[in-house]
Amino acid sequence: MGKEEYRRRLLVFFSEKLDVDKNGFISWADYELLALRTTFQQNFGNYDEEIHKKYLQHSRQMWESLCTDLGVDKDDNVHFFHLIDFMYSSTNKTKKFEELPDFLQNLCVEVFRMIDRKGDNLWDRDEYRFGSVIWCYITNLKDIDNAFNSMLNAEDKIRGGISLDRYKELVVEFFTSMDGETPSRNIFGPLDPKRADDVLAKASPLRL
Repeated sequence: MGKEEYRRRLLVFFSEKLDVDKNGFISWADYELLALRTTFQQNFGNYDEEIHKKYLQHSRQMWESLCTDLGVDKDDNVHFFHLIDFMYSSTNKTKKFEELPDFLQNLCVEVFRMIDRKGDNLWDRDEYRFGSVIWCYITNLKDIDNAFNSMLNAEDKIRGGISLDRYKELVVEFFTSMDGETPSRNIFGPLDPKRADDVLAKASPLRL
């Protein structure tokens, strides 16, 4: 069951975070919207052209590195089921953040910066709440707080949240652990692998 649980976790992650139009594919347009969302979220709901240009450049780099890692043309769409297969085969020996594929390192750092609205390299509970409400299918604030608390170790509790280094540790665990109940499943917001069935039903004929 470990491999199946892992694949379902990643399916929900890529569907929620990157497949903006929920068509079963990841495209450059999805990354464009990611840049625009980040601009507003990082700038407290206001649009700034210079900030947008910066994140658009980041998105372009992430998209092109994704295509390079998967060996597809940058004008193509990437099916996230194929991406999950790539992740499974490329991360089974990963021990540290710097060993993850480049596109994934870039994406994860972008997510951290987007949610770290105070810019202090720390996710506190309120910032995690903000990110979860924006990105996840969640309706209960208590579920968000429980997810956040489940990831905190003793040092996190002392510092008042998840530091960038600690975040990277949890990211590695998220993309490598075969444990369906690993607390790291919540690092990008409360994630329910059971939603994989809904994603499969709505996405495309391809299946896990």
